[in-house]
Amino acid sequence: MAQRRLDEPTKADLEKMAAGIQANTRVNLASLDGTSAVGHFISATRCIYRYAVDTGWIRPVDNPARQLTMPTRQPSPRYAIPANQLSEIWTVAATTGNDADLDALILRLHIETACRRGGALALRPHDLDPDQCLIYLREKDGTDRWQPVSPTLMRHLLEHAAERHSPRSGQLLRYRNGRPITSRRFDHIWQRIGQCRRSSKCRPVAREGLWI
Repeated sequence: MAQRRLDEPTKADLEKMAAGIQANTRVNLASLDGTSAVGHFISATRCIYRYAVDTGWIRPVDNPARQLTMPTRQPSPRYAIPANQLSEIWTVAATTGNDADLDALILRLHIETACRRGGALALRPHDLDPDQCLIYLREKDGTDRWQPVSPTLMRHLLEHAAERHSPRSGQLLRYRNGRPITSRRFDHIWQRIGQCRRSSKCRPVAREGLWI
């Protein structure tokens, strides 16, 4: 296909390419059986041919991409975590590991605000408004917002910042030695949760946590 002129491929050729892309798509929870990859392929192909028509390289009638049909969008496989599973996850995170207080705070932050990992890492003490129980989140694609939180979460965020000496304009979430956490902490949390749920030797110790 790479050696052919732009006006040589037919609709059947492009459909064959799309089928090959779908068949060889890497399978994961977000792949939707390859239909998402096919949709991106068709969008990109249409864009290329639209540009070719606009610049006069080919005639509109020679544009095979306009005849391609977008695959039907499938329902997302994502779903809310059931309450009992969420409780198990939080219990393991808040009662095991080398810094259970930090991990419990991280999970509580995500549960209440639904922020992304980047939003949690970008949070600063300066972003906390304890009077109105608001935190300022800065997330991907320039999405910034004030997010209401519970008085309990606000109190723990303030205590965390004070105890771990977080600079007012620096990263809030930190280890006990004052070093800011990185995205690896999130990986560590989920690896530990997965290992603990699979192991009968894991016995979380009851303690007062952030649900109080």
